[in-house]
Amino acid sequence: MSNETKLPWVSIDSFVGNQTDPSLTCHRPCPVCDSLRYRVLLEFKDFQFFSDAVESPKRTTVRNVQCLDCQAIYLNPCYSSVGFDYLFAEAGCSYGASEGRPLEQQSWLVARSLLNTGVNLLDIGCYDGRFLSQLPTNIRRIGVDIDAIAIANGLAQYGEADLELVHGAFESFTCPIQPDVITMFHVLEHLSNPLAVLRHLHNLSHADTKLVIEVPVIEFGNTNDINGFLSVQHMTHFSLNSLRQLLQRAGWLLLESQKIEGYNGYRVLVQPGEVRDAVLSNSGDLGLAHAYLAHWFTNLATVEKRIASCADVPRMVIWGGGMHSEFVYQITSLFRQNRKRQYIVVDSDPLKQGKSWRGLPIFSSKILSEMDWTECRLLVSSYGSQERMVTSALELGVPAEALVCLYDMIHVY
Repeated sequence: MSNETKLPWVSIDSFVGNQTDPSLTCHRPCPVCDSLRYRVLLEFKDFQFFSDAVESPKRTTVRNVQCLDCQAIYLNPCYSSVGFDYLFAEAGCSYGASEGRPLEQQSWLVARSLLNTGVNLLDIGCYDGRFLSQLPTNIRRIGVDIDAIAIANGLAQYGEADLELVHGAFESFTCPIQPDVITMFHVLEHLSNPLAVLRHLHNLSHADTKLVIEVPVIEFGNTNDINGFLSVQHMTHFSLNSLRQLLQRAGWLLLESQKIEGYNGYRVLVQPGEVRDAVLSNSGDLGLAHAYLAHWFTNLATVEKRIASCADVPRMVIWGGGMHSEFVYQITSLFRQNRKRQYIVVDSDPLKQGKSWRGLPIFSSKILSEMDWTECRLLVSSYGSQERMVTSALELGVPAEALVCLYDMIHVY
């Protein structure tokens, strides 16, 4: 008897304990111009963050809006501090750069003489200090993060003698020195009040401090990932214009900017300058939003064609118990095309195994080697890890004809 017959195959949404709570989110003005007027661009109701839970709220409405005054795009309501604690508790270090990216960033800093001997460097959103740990030891390396556990882990791993890691809020933390260089690689888009943070950094700096910021921008946001540019992890979805105007309001003068090849990263080098509080409307950003959504929906149509091939499949294994599967649930027909279909989930993360997602039990991917694939399919539910999952599935004996992949091409940070 195969292991497949012993598995608890279940229907989607068979778990009845998930809940929401109004304290998970809070409304805010436009993060660029402070306007209270906006229009809704895209909304997901009852979006579930990771595994099922009875004891804590895991679902909330995710709503992306566009300011009617300056045209900036942002999440509203945004996550509260309570929301971050509950919704992202299982995320871990989900936003880290891919292998090789820190080396490119370091080389970029070296080329601009920003890592010279004696430099005081401050990294905002340092997590456990892994980026700082790769920088030269002839500079003073300081990092700050809101994640107390990550800071504690970093201090335990690298030691206070090598790195100075500070736990605190980005808009109010205390820095032991005036930094000569500040780095913020893919952090600003995750902040609920980026203007307050940029102003705080301005107050900490001296006249020649250099600030390096990198964010994704909508101009380069046409991805084939169903998660898309309007990521649920990002609080503000910058354009070139909204980023420039935010920097001006915070008193930062633009010295250099460039698109980073290979992924959606737009990097700017700024230093303290004149505060320009006036924000101008930019009708071009309205067109950017329309063009982006048109591209996104076109890619969803491509994904739907692949999902259509599964309509008559009675059982399906979902590889991936994370956020990508929630997007599959929210915006595709997979879980509605055959209401009688039964599922299980596999995931390589031991922290997810033994839990469930929307009622579907999560197992180790090792069980794939014992299954009968005659009337069963394996949906690879990941973007960045799709290729790795396919390789592992084939090694575990899953026949190629049983694999369902959603993407032809992958571009990851």
